[in-house]
Amino acid sequence: MLDRGGMQNLLFRTIHQSWLVVGLCIGIIAGVILGLVLRVNYFASGWWVMLAVSLLVVAYLKPRVAFVVIAGLMGMVLAFVRVTAELEKQDMMGESYSVTTGIETEGWVISTRDWFAERIEGAIPEPEVRLGLSYLLGMKSGLPKDLKENLRAVGLTHIVVASGAHLAILVEVARKIFGRLSRTFGLICSMVFVVFFMGMVGWTPSIMRAGVMAILTLASWYVGRKIAAWRLILMVAALTLMLNPMFVTELGWLLSFASFTGIMMLGPGLTRFFYGERKPGFVGATVLTTVAATLMTLPIILYYFGAVSLISVVANLLILPTLSVAMGLTFMTGVLAGVPLMGEVVAWCAKMVLDFHIAVVEWFGGMRQFLVEITPYQGWVWWIYAAVVGPGVMRVLWGKYKVKKNMLK
Repeated sequence: MLDRGGMQNLLFRTIHQSWLVVGLCIGIIAGVILGLVLRVNYFASGWWVMLAVSLLVVAYLKPRVAFVVIAGLMGMVLAFVRVTAELEKQDMMGESYSVTTGIETEGWVISTRDWFAERIEGAIPEPEVRLGLSYLLGMKSGLPKDLKENLRAVGLTHIVVASGAHLAILVEVARKIFGRLSRTFGLICSMVFVVFFMGMVGWTPSIMRAGVMAILTLASWYVGRKIAAWRLILMVAALTLMLNPMFVTELGWLLSFASFTGIMMLGPGLTRFFYGERKPGFVGATVLTTVAATLMTLPIILYYFGAVSLISVVANLLILPTLSVAMGLTFMTGVLAGVPLMGEVVAWCAKMVLDFHIAVVEWFGGMRQFLVEITPYQGWVWWIYAAVVGPGVMRVLWGKYKVKKNMLK
């Protein structure tokens, strides 16, 4: 039986530091994309054989990468099998096909969610309660139409979709509360909390991405290690696509990963550029995080919606700092509903915070002059990524070139 040290070595030397895992994840991602584009039918198509031979030739010429290439080929084969299964299911179900994980939520989970939502609805008036339930449980169907339009106009649609930010807030709270008793107890309770929250919200592509990321982050916290951002992105992408390859066609999954990649990869670079070795304050960190996420999601939003707000950074700066407060007060309203005085005070505080959020959205939503609009589905918008990511890639390559040049001297 492995002790804790053995578990650390197994999980975080073999997995999160292994280039075999990187190759496997890249193979899965590439296999899903190629499989959907070419509609591969297991091994009936011959194109993949040519690709496999080419990769093996590369492995032969570069023996050090042989096992990584083989792991990538294994990932592609696994992806082809999953893609074929999903395409066959799609062909059988026709227009009724929908992107789900195939995981069914237990009735008692849905009943618990509806019961809890009813308690909150009885304590907080409209439309504040709809915004609060959207924050906490992702129940955005009841939002007024004008509020939805204003949220889209100021680039704040993501705050009413239960996703990574919401789950991260809830997991952090659960980890701090339960982790005080013991690290193991904190890990177990936090993971149960994650799965239960995912079941209540629904197995959507964005919440699946957030849930898998939260579980991997909790596991790394438990063993006292940290997964590199780019490795974490690859692992989460591969795992979610193995659950359902059709996620790669979902806008929610694309936006979720683009935002996540911007925060994890582009954010630190912007921080170093503006602050150097100094740590930014709360306002600076929030602005840079928002800018990083906005830049990475900009091409996707322009391509599908044809509109982007120039004041989304300001609106995010006003709302995001109190988002966790609004979620916490909404949750406590449901817990304390019916309790004399205390329940009424908490519900009133929740209403005040939610009123502030609605006022900010309506104020900035009315400033349509800051909304940049283009014709959707234009391919040139993807070149924005070259301008966003290109300088960072060139800086890394130039740094490696200078190191190699100095070594030769």
